[in-house]
Amino acid sequence: MNKFTTKKWSPYRDTITDFLNLRPDRNMAQANFEVDISKMTDIIDERKIGVHSSLSHLAYLLWCYAQAIKKHPEMQWMKYGKKLFVFEDVDISMIFEKTTADNQKVPAPYIFRAAQNKSFEELLEELISTNNKTLEELQLRKKSKFFKMLPEFMRLYILRRALRHPLKWKQALGTVAFTTLGMTIRNRRFWAIPIGPYGCMVAAGSAYSYKDENGRRTKWCLTINFDHNLNDGGPLIRFGKTFTQLIESSVGLLIKDSE
Repeated sequence: MNKFTTKKWSPYRDTITDFLNLRPDRNMAQANFEVDISKMTDIIDERKIGVHSSLSHLAYLLWCYAQAIKKHPEMQWMKYGKKLFVFEDVDISMIFEKTTADNQKVPAPYIFRAAQNKSFEELLEELISTNNKTLEELQLRKKSKFFKMLPEFMRLYILRRALRHPLKWKQALGTVAFTTLGMTIRNRRFWAIPIGPYGCMVAAGSAYSYKDENGRRTKWCLTINFDHNLNDGGPLIRFGKTFTQLIESSVGLLIKDSE
């Protein structure tokens, strides 16, 4: 005997599906790697910042991400016709989990504008502020009920037409993306593979600790997802090297470098 229950489909899932289907022409490739965050963790602990360590870690990762993209702007190129748009500002889109009026957990996007010009402290303050906002505060523009009632192919046609120009895309969605899919998994290796319509995305997986001849070490599992139509392995490797060096050097956390 087959036993089952049914529940109502949430219209919010249509919004997420539309977003993921915006750029079916992208050919994505992934790179999984680890970074040593022992020094970063020690400095954050020593500074006694007064917020949960995971937020401090994420804020520093955002800072390193923005600085690495600034040095390698090809990672956020956008193609329009036969031209490539090369943006100076690094607008990082990040997803925050929020609660709806009917007590559902849903993802809500937020964009850290011109993140390459912000210090670790500024990004941390912005991260904390956004984390504390409600879903209504983050949803500055809501889609009309009429739009939501349209069939999927019509919704996608309208969205793609509205966002086809890189300047429109940047304003609405940012230039690169960042997500945290493994922060709650403790002390084991876990890599998250992000999906989405961006040319470059970084996903933070889990962190794990171990002991070696130098003492206790902590490493973080990260993944870069990039559009192979825009970049090959060489640019990715150079970007990844810069990104890793920034994280492991902890240069942006040193007070003398933040002032």
